[in-house]
Amino acid sequence: MRGVRLLALLVALLVVGAVVLVLVERPELRDDRAAVDHRWTALRAPLQARYEKLAAAFDAFTFAGGADRSVAKDLRPALDRWDRLRRASDANADAAAEAATANRLEGLGARLRADILASDRLRAVTQLGDAITTYTGTTPPAAAVTAYRAAVDRYERARNATLRKPVAFVFGYDERPVLVIVS
Repeated sequence: MRGVRLLALLVALLVVGAVVLVLVERPELRDDRAAVDHRWTALRAPLQARYEKLAAAFDAFTFAGGADRSVAKDLRPALDRWDRLRRASDANADAAAEAATANRLEGLGARLRADILASDRLRAVTQLGDAITTYTGTTPPAAAVTAYRAAVDRYERARNATLRKPVAFVFGYDERPVLVIVS
C-alpha cells in the first residue's frame, strides 16, 4: 500500500513538473520564434528583388542554350516555389519554408554562375553575363541578414536547450534555417 502511494506521488510530481516546464519555457520559445519571423519579414522584399534578377539570368541562360543543363531543370521549380510562397502577406508568410527555399535558390544561383563561367560559349553571351552580374550584385542589406541570423541562432539555442527540447518537440517549434547569401 505504501508503494502505491509513493508511486502515485511520483507520478503527480512528474505531471506537475511537466506542466510547470511548459508554462515557463513555452512563452520564451514563442517569443524567440516570433523574433525570427519578424527579422525574416525585413528580408522578404530585398530577396524578392534578388530572385527576380535570378529569374532574368535564368531566362537569359535558357535563351543562350542552357535549358538542357541540370541547373536549369532544378532552378525553374525552385523559382516557382519562391513565387508561390512570396504571394503570402507578411503576416501570413511561412518564414521557415521561405528561408529554406531562399537557401535553395542561393545554391542554384551559384551553380548557374559557375555553369556560365565554365563555358566559353555562355561567357561570350553579353546579355547573360550582364544578367548574372546584376543578380550577384543585388544583395539584401547585410544588417538585415545579420539580424536574421542572430535571431535564428538565439531561437535554435533556446529550442535545443535541455529543458526546452521536449517542449519544442511537443508543441511544434521546428528549426529555422540560417540564410546563406552566395555572392
